[in-house]
Amino acid sequence: MVFITAIFSAGLHAQKTDTTGDNDKIFTTPVEIMPEFKGGMTRFYTHLEDIPYLFLDRMNCREGKTIVLLVIEKDGNVSDVKVVHGISKKEDDQVIKVIKRLQKWKPGMQSGRPVRVQYAIPINFKILD
Repeated sequence: MVFITAIFSAGLHAQKTDTTGDNDKIFTTPVEIMPEFKGGMTRFYTHLEDIPYLFLDRMNCREGKTIVLLVIEKDGNVSDVKVVHGISKKEDDQVIKVIKRLQKWKPGMQSGRPVRVQYAIPINFKILD
């Protein structure tokens, strides 16, 4: 039996990232209204259950935490999905595939305007007896 858990947390960094001006700023610290998955976080976690725990990783007893960074855009789309720590390259690819399929979010808001917000999602892969 395989057990996958996910804990959702906002931002790993303590500063704001500015690329080419205020319009493209990515907030990595909490904003006034944080992005919200349409349907709520329970539904979000349900979607993460679609991440397959690959046979080879299970057979080689690869367990651990995968950390995924993603940006919720001003229009609610998910972008810039990348695994910064994973258990295997093939598993990382599966995680990215599922995250990219997620529906739009309600965007984060700062000073009454939608903003880009970076999230870090830790996902635990554990083999249960």
